[in-house]
Amino acid sequence: MSRSIKPKEVQGNIDSSRSSSLAKPSTSKKNQVAHTTAAVLGVVADASEASDILAPLKAACRATKSILELMQAIESNQEEWVNLKGRLKEFMSAIEGQITLFETYPQRERLVEEAFSRPLIHYVEFLEKTHDAVAERIAKRSRSKFGFLKSFTKVKIDAGEIIRLNGSINDRHMQFMEALALFTASHVQIVKENVQVTKDTVEDTQVKVEITKVNVEATKAHVEKIVTGVDASAILQLPMVAFVASSVHRTCLQGTREAVLQTIRVWAHDDKSPEPIFWLCDIAGSGKSTVAMSAAQIWRTEGIFGGQFFFSLTSSEGSTTEKFWSTIARELAQRMPELKPHIARAVEQNPAIMRSPLQEQLQALIIDPLRHRQQRVILVIDAIDECKSGAQRKELLDTITVAAREAPNLKLFITSRPDPVIETALGPLSIKAELKDRLHGVNHPDNIDDIAAYVHQYLCDVLSLDKRQRLIIKASGLFIWASTACRMLTSEATFDTPEIIYERLISVDQTGDIDDVYDLVFQRADPKSHATMCSMLAILLAAFEPLTMGDLDDLFKHNGVHGNAKALVRNLGSVLLEDPATKLIQFRHPTFVEYLRRCCIPHNHRQILIDISNAHGQAASWCFKRFKSRSEGLKFNICQIESSFHLNREIPDLDARISKFISKGLRYASSHWLFHLAETGVDWRRRLEKELQDILQVSYALSWVEILSFIAGLPRAIAGLRAIAGHKELAEETRNRLKEIRQFLVAFSVPIQESAPHIYISALPFTPVRSIIHLEGLKKHKNTLSVTQGVEETYPGRPSMLRGHNNTVTVVSFSPDGSQIASGSCDNTLRLWDGQTGQPLGAHSEVMKIGSQPSHSPQMARELSLSLGSPLRGHEREVVAVAFSPDGSRVVSGSYDSTVRLWNADTGQQLGEPLQGHDSTVTVVAFSPDGSCIVSSSWDRTLRLWDSDTGHPLGEPLRGHRSAIRAVAFSPDGLTIVSGSSGITSGAWDYTIRQWDVKTGQPLGDPLQEDDTDDVRAIRFSSDGSEIVSASSKHKFRVWDAYTGQLLRKPLQGHEDSVYAVAISPDVSRIVSVFLDGVRLWDVESVLPPLRGHQNSVHAVNFSPDGSRIVSCSYDNTVRLWNATTGQPLGEPLQGHDSAVTAAVFSPDGSRILSGSWDNTIRIWDGETGRALGEPLRVDMAQINAVCFSPDGSRIVSASSQLYSGPSGHTIRLWDAETGQPQGEPLRGHQNSIKTVAFSPDGSQIVSGSSDCTIQLWDAYSGQPLGEPLRGHQGSINTVVFSPDGSRIVSGSDDKTIRFWDAETGLPLGDPLRGHKSGVVAVAFSPNGSRIVSGSPDGTVRLWDTETGQSLGEPFLGQTKGVWSVAFSPDGSRIASGSLDGTIRLWDAEIGV
Repeated sequence: MSRSIKPKEVQGNIDSSRSSSLAKPSTSKKNQVAHTTAAVLGVVADASEASDILAPLKAACRATKSILELMQAIESNQEEWVNLKGRLKEFMSAIEGQITLFETYPQRERLVEEAFSRPLIHYVEFLEKTHDAVAERIAKRSRSKFGFLKSFTKVKIDAGEIIRLNGSINDRHMQFMEALALFTASHVQIVKENVQVTKDTVEDTQVKVEITKVNVEATKAHVEKIVTGVDASAILQLPMVAFVASSVHRTCLQGTREAVLQTIRVWAHDDKSPEPIFWLCDIAGSGKSTVAMSAAQIWRTEGIFGGQFFFSLTSSEGSTTEKFWSTIARELAQRMPELKPHIARAVEQNPAIMRSPLQEQLQALIIDPLRHRQQRVILVIDAIDECKSGAQRKELLDTITVAAREAPNLKLFITSRPDPVIETALGPLSIKAELKDRLHGVNHPDNIDDIAAYVHQYLCDVLSLDKRQRLIIKASGLFIWASTACRMLTSEATFDTPEIIYERLISVDQTGDIDDVYDLVFQRADPKSHATMCSMLAILLAAFEPLTMGDLDDLFKHNGVHGNAKALVRNLGSVLLEDPATKLIQFRHPTFVEYLRRCCIPHNHRQILIDISNAHGQAASWCFKRFKSRSEGLKFNICQIESSFHLNREIPDLDARISKFISKGLRYASSHWLFHLAETGVDWRRRLEKELQDILQVSYALSWVEILSFIAGLPRAIAGLRAIAGHKELAEETRNRLKEIRQFLVAFSVPIQESAPHIYISALPFTPVRSIIHLEGLKKHKNTLSVTQGVEETYPGRPSMLRGHNNTVTVVSFSPDGSQIASGSCDNTLRLWDGQTGQPLGAHSEVMKIGSQPSHSPQMARELSLSLGSPLRGHEREVVAVAFSPDGSRVVSGSYDSTVRLWNADTGQQLGEPLQGHDSTVTVVAFSPDGSCIVSSSWDRTLRLWDSDTGHPLGEPLRGHRSAIRAVAFSPDGLTIVSGSSGITSGAWDYTIRQWDVKTGQPLGDPLQEDDTDDVRAIRFSSDGSEIVSASSKHKFRVWDAYTGQLLRKPLQGHEDSVYAVAISPDVSRIVSVFLDGVRLWDVESVLPPLRGHQNSVHAVNFSPDGSRIVSCSYDNTVRLWNATTGQPLGEPLQGHDSAVTAAVFSPDGSRILSGSWDNTIRIWDGETGRALGEPLRVDMAQINAVCFSPDGSRIVSASSQLYSGPSGHTIRLWDAETGQPQGEPLRGHQNSIKTVAFSPDGSQIVSGSSDCTIQLWDAYSGQPLGEPLRGHQGSINTVVFSPDGSRIVSGSDDKTIRFWDAETGLPLGDPLRGHKSGVVAVAFSPNGSRIVSGSPDGTVRLWDTETGQSLGEPFLGQTKGVWSVAFSPDGSRIASGSLDGTIRLWDAEIGV
């Protein structure tokens, strides 16, 4: 299906139904209409039945001619109408030309497959509908005194309607001609054969030959153009890193580095060398990149330079391998045109090549195309150490090694700093040449000579010879020191003389210490400008890509930073530069970036302090500004794509459109705003929440997704949404929108990435009908598809069970951000799962046809590679241990095969060789907090430490346990390991916990002794490292002092059965245990034990508005205050009532407490001190059952009943909360005791519930009842409350049900909620209204979904008697319940513990 980006079919504007009046024309023009209509009626049928290319061509020509004849009947000289007729004539002429061409072909060569004919037929159908619509309008004109134009255009819309008709015809004609071009391209060989046949018969048809020759040559030229365009289009699909090395790096000064360059030249030209890899390894700032630039320049002139990739710490895409091989492939195609068709073919054969592992990308894009070239090709890979991920570095080096071995004509020149990952990968290689530590230091005289040449050239007119010599010595062979010093001395943006700067340079403590030089850069600056300079540098450092000078100035201005980028570069020109071509501001060298990062650490001893968190907030704020810019911000169809017929990669001028319509600043904001928001602090996120909520509105969000489609930014956006989702300070509605947008991007990633228009055509209409994007998006874009059935209600939730393993699942682990799950099984495999959807993620890809789209290939069916979640294979026996690295990029596993293995969490590829050393089953694996180290434990009674990047063992095994080790954990600082053993191994019993020094491998202190027969199954440090929590197989959970080894409290006792598995939460606050009959959750710190103090039943509990306190009241005649965090009582009980206290609530501002009692009084208390305020409010001879403050705190409502007094004794009263005086007369109407009363959120209404089984609404100001009582319950109404938005009422009754009511109409909403086994005596809404909690004498607390009425999870069990009161905390995270057993319990509102 193919439509305009904002579909407005002609039939939507012009009625396409045929009029019966056309059968009986009464005028000459009507006759003309009828004749032309009749001429067209059979066109489509003829075209669709024919297999000759001429059929649809002639049909289109006839239809166009008929429309033109119709249009002659319209007497209008309007410019738009004339233009439309002219356009149709051009189109008809073009089609006639194609007919003339194809009529020269024999019929057998004109046969057209259905795939090619379909779009041609669609065009003819479109023309027929257009014809009929115009004919109908002419017919209507004859019946209208206002004439055709008024009928057709609704008077003032005439020009617009014609223009839209013009656009629709133009769009369809372009699609028609494109399909025709595809047919022509696919028949090139037939045309060539036709030439030969024609030559063979030249004697008979000489004239025809000449005509055919001309046509064939024209067609050949057209085809060659098409083929070239196809190649270019395919190659342009490959993403390319935008970083240009020449913008930062330069070639060597003439005459310098000669010895090193000569060594490299010899290697490059030795075709018989067994070393296709050259590794130049040296320290930071030694000049490696400069040498790489010089080498590339030499090879470029020799025609053997294939391409380069310069890694960069300052670029988000230049510091990863995601676009590595695609960038190299793009450069190869540009520099060696003969390889272009082969690279293009690889892309055409696998359009989703970028979703394949690096190894597959290498094979398809580099190795296979290089087989078509005999000459040598050299690739340059610079600063590979600046690839931020050690796992990615290792994976890339593995593929580079494969490339060197499989492509005999390929050589690779690599530079890096010393790095253990690179050393491990390249060090043992026999196919590499290497040059280490050759570019710096004084051991090689030519290093000093080269620096001397550089210094003398730059400073010959600045310093005397002797001073230059001293600087050369001070540089100590480090090129970056010398180059930075030279720039400082030649800077024109300083008031200091070269002599003063020279003296400062000479006075630094250590020779060759670049940090000392960077300190001097800031010492030169005016101290008054340090704060501004630090703010500006912080923004540069926080930026994920270099920004232009204009964008930086805009960013500074937006955030009130009083400075400009030009002045910054002028003053810090020794460390910053502006690329004259791109206007990007960049750091001259990564050593300065690393220096600034060290300056981000508080209390550093450097000259400046960089507030990177604040800078991220400023950048996020600026990104929002760019989004909302009226001139350059987000907008619908931002690139002005005329048709949805073409995929993004098929739009020939897409790059030009992106450059024209999407500014660099907007591209930057679209790619990185989520990460800036995630990296900044809580205060900034709260400050920007309103801006965030605006951007998450569907109109903005879909326009943002358009840009992601054009710039291939979808994967980064999904990662960014994942990064921000965990920040709980954002409002729930905001987090829900973020979650839904991520679900939208994941669910429709294929159409979004393939075609921006299909965001609106193929994605939006199929979004779940209850999703925000569906509801808001279809209101905005009404002309897209209307899907009447088959669309899901909501996005799929997590499945209750993940299926895929073929045997017992032994272990599962979540990634740190919760986005992935890893599982291990007795089927010898690991599996990765999406943490949100439960969908399997895998290491391999399978091909699935997802639909048909025209493309430059003759094949119409588009095949895309979709990951279907294959298992991770490698272990030879059961996998029993898995863990994620702290950054979530890697998974480590342990197995019965005695090995430890590392895996890439994104691709599922195994990283390196297995880690071997254990002699038996590996039971536990874990990463250190910084991800640099892995610990593994085994049945062989040892622990082993491994370097997570290289896989090398770190030191000797840790020995001390006498039996199998079943539990291991790192301390938060990574300096200590704690381990626990269990059972008997080789006749030795051991149930101890031991601590180890990570650096030395030595045990720390004596073992912590568990029971003599109690296995240690799980163990973890507290967040501050001061405590250790252990869980054993015999239902005991212990807390230990990590320093003294003392048991800090009595063990928590639980299960009577053996525990099969346990896990401890990261904050050690909870333990989950698995036993024979189920799963239980435990609170380690006893944060949620019963709150004890009352001597009788607790009748009511409520949170203070800020959630810090709880108020409770009891039949023991008291009111009590509690600390909501610790559960500790606050002060003494509030005493004054002489009978049971039935109600207690806080005032809206938390300053007062209101209580009601069966002693006929209402009392007000100071919310802080508990002191009684004023005299009690009295109701003669009546028990107070319920009390409540109005939302503004100015009034009180109470419900009371007089025993044995009849209906008149059951009243509701209003009181002035300040004076305590009653307001108006009592409200009467209930026929029995009034049990409950509440204000509406706006204070205008009161709702009450009674033992007479009715609910009554009242006007809070007049006291008049509003409508009839609400009836439906079959028992006493014990509790009623309004929803937070005031639209609904919920009630609980002795009939064991809960009911919802419409607050405006009083009608019941849905069926009663059933589940409690006894009456419902307490209900409360969550703050956002999405859930209610209920309590019952059956001893349970239950959660319910307010939309569906479904019970959420299992009942909360814990109180030994009936639950009499429930309340949500203000943030909705906790629930308080009061019970007849005299206790109060606090529950986690999500999990019920």
